[in-house]
Amino acid sequence: MKIVSIEARAIDRGFQKQVLQTSRVASPMSRFPRFGEKRSSWMWPTKKVFVRVVTEDGTTGWSCTNGGEIVAMIVNDHLSRLLMGEQIGDIASLWDQMFFSLLPCDRSGFSMMAVSGVDIALWDLAAKTQGQSLVSMLGGSAQNTLPVYVTTPQPEVHGAAGWRGLKAAAPFGPETGQTGLQANVDYMRKFRDIAGQDVPIMIDAFMAWDADYTLRFLDAAHDLNLHWIEDPIPPYDIEGMKRIKSEMDPSVSLALGNFAFSRWDCADLLRERLVDVLQPDVAWAGGISETLRILDMADAADVPVILHNTCEQPWALALAAARQADALVEFVDRGAESQLYGLMGPPAVFAQGCVTIPNDIAGNRPQPDVENQFAPVTAGAHMEGR
Repeated sequence: MKIVSIEARAIDRGFQKQVLQTSRVASPMSRFPRFGEKRSSWMWPTKKVFVRVVTEDGTTGWSCTNGGEIVAMIVNDHLSRLLMGEQIGDIASLWDQMFFSLLPCDRSGFSMMAVSGVDIALWDLAAKTQGQSLVSMLGGSAQNTLPVYVTTPQPEVHGAAGWRGLKAAAPFGPETGQTGLQANVDYMRKFRDIAGQDVPIMIDAFMAWDADYTLRFLDAAHDLNLHWIEDPIPPYDIEGMKRIKSEMDPSVSLALGNFAFSRWDCADLLRERLVDVLQPDVAWAGGISETLRILDMADAADVPVILHNTCEQPWALALAAARQADALVEFVDRGAESQLYGLMGPPAVFAQGCVTIPNDIAGNRPQPDVENQFAPVTAGAHMEGR
């Protein structure tokens, strides 16, 4: 079955209005005063990118990733012309074509978001063609639910919900000095008081810190029994990461990989024995095809994987259910009425700290509500020269 259309659209779904964007959260830009108060003041293009792949019989595969107009441009102006007219059967070969064609430009960031978007849509297309759920295509699961931890700025709302952990986004970075450091510790003490002693608490520094600040924070928070600290420094600072790993309390884990954009980025973390919990994002790290390779690598290294922002991505839930033993997944608290909860179908369903696995036949799912913003496609369209 040949591909006749690949199209991406960048659509505003309210990302900049969510509470994690409008409240104070530390970031790599916090060092600049005008960008320190909220992420939305500087964030990269935040429109969601919906990708549609259509075959000659009209079957349609969908996905969603990040990166706004930049990622949509890469899909529309480059990747689409490479894959037009190709057979959908060998997704791994199509992935290689996309990846190697982008090497002169980049091998991470927006480029890999674009590759991820097309790859996930191809898997969705394959599941529909075969009349299966994605979970079944990936090997099936004996479970109906997965345990969940929540990332939230409002632990008081979630403390009694049965989540398997409460994670905070650090409000302050080194630019706020000792006052900000103490405020971070006090913030985590609030999480511990609400969670109690039996529920893990974690903190995500979103690459805003340096090695010295990270170690000082961990020393100041030693009595809080932190489960992990996530992405404390930029991923390029391998030497800083080595220092943190060697000097930090070994009872606290180092969670890394949100900004690992391929198996090679993950391999660096695993080879250097820096990561205790690997957290790649399926929609950023090369899609389903590449995440399968990452899961195999991490399994061989005996390092657990928690797929980043799992509960907004049905394909990530499917991977966790079908390919991970004892999986734990992440739910990001966007606020009461965020559009981001149901981008690719009905929002995830939670009960007693667990999420229901989306195990429906792919072809039975409703199309995303953005379909009317895409061009009509007829059989044989856009296949000139094939």
